[in-house]
Amino acid sequence: MNFDDIDAESRQVLKKLYDHPEAEISVDTEATGLRVASGEHTCIGVSIATLIDGEPLSHYFPLFHSVGENIIPETRGMLKYVLERDKITLIFCNAQFDILSLETVGIRVEHTNFIDVPTVAHLINENKPYNKGLDSLAAFYLKNEGKIKDAFIEKEKKTGWQNTTWQMMWDYAIRDAELPWRLWDLLQQIPQWKALPADLWPHKQDLVRVLLSMKRHGVRIDQDLAREYVRLGDEHMARIEKSMGINPASPKQMKKLLIDDLGLPVVKKSAKTGAPSFDKQAMLAYDSMLEKLDNPVAKQIKEFRGWQKAVSAAYRPYLELLDIDGRLRCSYRLHGTATGRLSCAEPNLQQIPKSSDKPWNGKVKDCFIAEEGYVLLNADFSQLELRLATAYAGEKELETIFNEGRDIFTEMSKQLGMSRHDTKTLVYSMQYGAGEQRLKDAFNVSSEEAKRIRQNYFASYPNFRQFNERCTAKVMQDGRIKIWTGRERHFENRNDAYKAMNSVIQGGAADIVERIMVRCFRDLDAPDCRMLLQVHDSITFEVKESAVPQYIEKIRTTMEDVNAVTGDITFDVRFAVEVDRWVPEKDDTK
Repeated sequence: MNFDDIDAESRQVLKKLYDHPEAEISVDTEATGLRVASGEHTCIGVSIATLIDGEPLSHYFPLFHSVGENIIPETRGMLKYVLERDKITLIFCNAQFDILSLETVGIRVEHTNFIDVPTVAHLINENKPYNKGLDSLAAFYLKNEGKIKDAFIEKEKKTGWQNTTWQMMWDYAIRDAELPWRLWDLLQQIPQWKALPADLWPHKQDLVRVLLSMKRHGVRIDQDLAREYVRLGDEHMARIEKSMGINPASPKQMKKLLIDDLGLPVVKKSAKTGAPSFDKQAMLAYDSMLEKLDNPVAKQIKEFRGWQKAVSAAYRPYLELLDIDGRLRCSYRLHGTATGRLSCAEPNLQQIPKSSDKPWNGKVKDCFIAEEGYVLLNADFSQLELRLATAYAGEKELETIFNEGRDIFTEMSKQLGMSRHDTKTLVYSMQYGAGEQRLKDAFNVSSEEAKRIRQNYFASYPNFRQFNERCTAKVMQDGRIKIWTGRERHFENRNDAYKAMNSVIQGGAADIVERIMVRCFRDLDAPDCRMLLQVHDSITFEVKESAVPQYIEKIRTTMEDVNAVTGDITFDVRFAVEVDRWVPEKDDTK
C-alpha cells in the first residue's frame, strides 16, 4: 500500500465509520510489547476491518511509529470518537490485550459491546480446535488462511517495531484485523452459538471487564523473599544431584530411579516407542507413590522435584515477569481449559498451593504482599464441588450436614467406616470418575478391596450413583452434556463418558466462581477494596487495613449467596466461604 497521504486516507475511512454508528468493526492493535497494562509498552497503531454498505473495508492507522509517517492528533481524536461510541460492536481476537493497548493512547472501549473471538469459539466447542489462537482458528474455520508470515516482521515485532514504517506493517496488521472479522461472521451463524442462552455472552463481557480491572491493579511481590527462595532451591537441587551422582530432572534417569531402583510400576507407555513414559501426567502418579515410600532415594527425588517445580513455576517467574512498577500481572484466559475454568499464564498463578508444609513451596503465598496501608484477604469457597454435586444428586443427608454447618468429611467418614483423610481422598476420586484401578492405586489395596470401597460408597450415597449414571448416559447418547449456565461440554470420544459427572461439577463450579467474581466486582469494588487474583476456588482482595472488619463480612455474604447469581436455577445446599488474611507463615527452611 502506498497512499500519498496516510492521514487524509485515514480521515476518509473514519468518515465512513462515523456514518455507521452501529457497525461491527474488528480491531487489532500493534504495541511495542506485551506489557500494556503497566504502561511499560504502548500502542503504535490500530488496524480495522468491517463491512460498510456491503463492501469490505480495512485500514491501518499509524499512531506512534518511531519511523515514517503517523496520523495527526486531530485524526487520532476522530479514531477515538468512532471506537468509543456506545452502539458500536468491536471484534477482538485478544480482547483484554487490545482494550488495554488502546487505553495506552487514550482510547477507552471497555464499555462497548465487544466480541472476543477465541472465547466465542470456546463456547461453541472447547475441543475444536483446542488451541484458540488466531492461526489455529483460521486454519480450522477458514481453511488454513492464517496470519502473514514474514521474517522481517517477526524480528521487528520482538524489538518493539523500532524500524517499521506503516507501509511495512500494512499487510500484516490488516490481516490481523480481517481474520477476526471473518471468523466472527462465520461463528455467529453456527447453530451451537445460536442455541446458547441470551445472558451467556453479556456475562462473559462482564467477566472480561473484571479481569481487566485485576490486570490494571496487578499484585505486589516480595522480591527479596522470591530471590532468597531461588537461591535456596538452586542450593538444594545441587546438593541432591551431587549426593545421588545423577540428575533427577533428566527423563533418561527416571526409568532407573523409579522403576529399576524403587520398583514402581509402569503407569504409562509412549505411544510411539512403547517405552515407559515420564510425562507430566505420569509424573503426577509417581509423585503420589513417592510420597508414600519410606525410602531415602524416594525422599531425595521428591525433594528435588519439589524444589525444581517451585523455583521454575513460582519464585523465578515472579521475578522475571515483574512489571516496572514492581507488580505482577498474570494473563487470565477464558478459553484455556476444557472444563471452562479460568486458565492463567505468565505466570500460572493457579499453581499457588492453598497451603503447604513442604519447605520448597511453603513460602510461595508469602511472595504476594499488599500495598502499603492495605492487607490481602483470601476468600475461598469451602468444598464447592462437593456441595454442588450434593445439590445436583439430591443427597438429602449430605445437604443437611452442609446446611447445619457440620464437617462433611468427618460425618461421611462415620458412615463409610474410613478415616477422615481416606474419606476425603475417596470422595474426590469418585467425583473424578474413579474406577477400581484408580482406587487400588490411591489406597494401595487389592482389586477386591478397591471394588468393595467403591460399592460401599455408592451404597451409602445411591443418589451419587444415579447422578453419575444419568450424566454418563447423556454423553453416550449425545456426545455432550450441559452445564447449569447452558453452555455445553463436548466429548470427542464417548468412551470418556465416565468423566461426564465430573465435567458437570467442575464446569458448574467454574461458572459459579465466574458469576460471583462479576457480582463482587459490581458490589464491592472501590478504592478500599480491589479484586486482585482468582486461584482455585478463591478470590483474593486487597483491602484497606482500617476497612478489613467490614469487608470480611461483606465479601463472605456476597460470595455465599450463590443462588443470587444463578437466575432461575436454585441449588438446595448452603455454600460456605472462608475469608482470612493472606498472612506470612512461620519460616520452615531454617
